[in-house]
Amino acid sequence: MKIRIHDFLNLLARWRGEHARVQDQATSANLSRLRAVAPLVAALNAVHVLIFALQLVRAPVDSNRYRWAVGLLITHLTMGLTMLAVAGLVRHLQRTHQTRWSQALTIGVALTTLVFSVAVASIDQWVTPAITPFLITCMAGGVILYLAPRVAAGMYLAAYMLFYVAMGITQHDPEQLLSNRLNGVTACLLGLLLSVLLWRKFTTITLQQSELEKVNAELYARHRELEQLTRQDGLTGLFNRTTFADLSRRELDRGQRQGSATSILLLDLDHFKRINDTWGHPAGDAVLRHIATVISTAVRSSDLVGRLGGEEFTVLLPNTSVQAARDLAEKLRQRIADAPLPWQDITTITITASIGVGATTAQEKRDFDSLYSLADKALYKAKQLGRNRVA
Repeated sequence: MKIRIHDFLNLLARWRGEHARVQDQATSANLSRLRAVAPLVAALNAVHVLIFALQLVRAPVDSNRYRWAVGLLITHLTMGLTMLAVAGLVRHLQRTHQTRWSQALTIGVALTTLVFSVAVASIDQWVTPAITPFLITCMAGGVILYLAPRVAAGMYLAAYMLFYVAMGITQHDPEQLLSNRLNGVTACLLGLLLSVLLWRKFTTITLQQSELEKVNAELYARHRELEQLTRQDGLTGLFNRTTFADLSRRELDRGQRQGSATSILLLDLDHFKRINDTWGHPAGDAVLRHIATVISTAVRSSDLVGRLGGEEFTVLLPNTSVQAARDLAEKLRQRIADAPLPWQDITTITITASIGVGATTAQEKRDFDSLYSLADKALYKAKQLGRNRVA
């Protein structure tokens, strides 16, 4: 028995935490529902006002029927005007996003509606013992608005206490009074049960949607990471060979359409194997990352930089003539030579690079493969001429 009570208390504690997490969503949903329901309720009350106005014409002035018609006319008129005011407040709160006032409005509307139903049911006692308006409102309140169980319980308790007193004022038959009060208890309990069930369903669905959105966001992030891995070189973060070639083909097509020249630099580090043999592969990897940084900071943001593999890098230069490409290549070669890499606080690794330049105009219409081949031949020439130079 103790274990069951402990489990029940844990369940209530978990529910309280869940209810706090969905409160803002519930308030937003309630405002949307009130915006749709309030004008409809106001219209229904207007119809009731017309009907009871006609009843006043037919009823004797000193009769219960006359008092009944006057009481319901005033009650429905007041309720209709209140619902119109609620509709205006809802629009304002939806624009200003005042959460605290929105929550207060939701609770206020629910409680006010129950108070009106108590007034209608008690006035009805002058002509009929039925409490149908109170019953209908209790049921409707349980399914229209999302109310936390504690709030709903307090609201229905207050409504029943008012109902209990109001019945004693207008219903003087002891048996009928007892029956109405018992039926009022049933109406409030059913309304509370519906409210709790609706709230739990809303809480469950909202939390599931939240978890689903979280999972989708994680999957999207992982998809982007995988996509990035397929597009980038894992060591340097530059475009890999496949991606660089695809992007370069697009740039060449664009350059031909716009009538502009396009150039490419093919860069190969001199004696890179000697670096690996002397300081080890970790040093070689550090050199490759260092060179990637040097190249990326030396070119324009519109230029494409890629690592083709090993110690070979490439740069595509849109809207760049062959002479401008040579000038940039020389600048890049000098920057690499002037930026040795400190290694393990004991030495620096001197790095040089040979660079081949290839270029095409829109009239020549070279494709990527032929442009790359042109730069590769120039690179081979730079190596033959003694390395650390541009050809």
